[in-house]
Amino acid sequence: MINKNLDKLDKDNTFSLVNKKLKAFKIANPNKKVVSLGIGDVSKPICKPVIDAMHKAVDELADMKTFSGYGNYYGIEKLRDVIIKNDYKDFGFSIDEVYVSDGTKTDSTSILELFDKDAKILLGNPLYPIYKNGCLALNKNIEELPLNKDYKLSVPNKHFDIIYLCSPNNPIGNAYTYDELTRWIKYALKNKSVILFDNVYEPFISSKDVPHSIYEIKGAKKCAIEFRSFSKKASFTGLRCSYFIIPKQLDKNVNYYWKERTLNRFNGASYVAQAGAIATYSKQAKKIQKQNINEYKKNARFLKKSFIELGFEVIGGDDAPFMWLKIKEKSWKFFDFCLNKLNVVVIPGVIFGANGEYHVRISALGKLEDSKIAIERFKKYYEK
Repeated sequence: MINKNLDKLDKDNTFSLVNKKLKAFKIANPNKKVVSLGIGDVSKPICKPVIDAMHKAVDELADMKTFSGYGNYYGIEKLRDVIIKNDYKDFGFSIDEVYVSDGTKTDSTSILELFDKDAKILLGNPLYPIYKNGCLALNKNIEELPLNKDYKLSVPNKHFDIIYLCSPNNPIGNAYTYDELTRWIKYALKNKSVILFDNVYEPFISSKDVPHSIYEIKGAKKCAIEFRSFSKKASFTGLRCSYFIIPKQLDKNVNYYWKERTLNRFNGASYVAQAGAIATYSKQAKKIQKQNINEYKKNARFLKKSFIELGFEVIGGDDAPFMWLKIKEKSWKFFDFCLNKLNVVVIPGVIFGANGEYHVRISALGKLEDSKIAIERFKKYYEK
């Protein structure tokens, strides 16, 4: 029998429809230059120190003396060790609380296999659609609540077993402060809930009142699982490598259960990808990656300033490569206008949930020179 929950997936408001419309426009208008402000991918390549490490790993796989096959189910120990020493050095975690995988998009839904089938899950609306779609595909029990006036999820006055929080946020581009996360931790401890904390965009954090990890908040080890990735900070979007922390304090048996699940459901992330991930922590690689992130942030500052000057209300863009524009018409109508009149791509807010209507997502992950072209086109139109 088919999983009928798959019929609940939104088939009208999808990224694939964006691509379909864009492809049709390019075929009909081959001489027009389209600029994308909707890019979710990176525009910087993997840096040379990381590429060199992966070439070496490929050579190792060509010789049985250095060949690496099955066995690294939870991640290569050296990688798990450098993750702890670089990203979590002040939190007291051990490598058996670190799990390496092949992408947070997978991790943030696969983790649901750890919990009871009847667990009640809280989602915000709008929110990155993979959370909801993953829950539906796994027949999970979900409830969506609208975001508050600050475009964040407020602590509810009823019980939920699992809460999805994404900070810095995709699509809105804002981030939860220390005070806001403290309220969430208190709620989770009181309700014996688990927070699934998507922290993929941590390298973009600039605000002093935004923590770089949820574990900076007292009590978070008892109620939170944090996800991170190499996708944006090291341009691993096509390579796929990610990691997450399951603290022992969450439950005395939780790591045991997850390890048993993983042994039966996952053969480990790519050896070559993990070798590259280790190299991202080298001094030279970190310097290049920081420069790349700074260029994305410079692009974000330019886009945010420009759209505000054009009269748009802009949310986010300070601690993430995304920002959220409030618009007067429905988001697909605005998308069509931008594509057909300005030859600029934006992402309709309704893709992220019904409450995303009358908004669009803008991305700073593209190139600054393309952003400048797009803004000039907006200016010329609105000057009329």
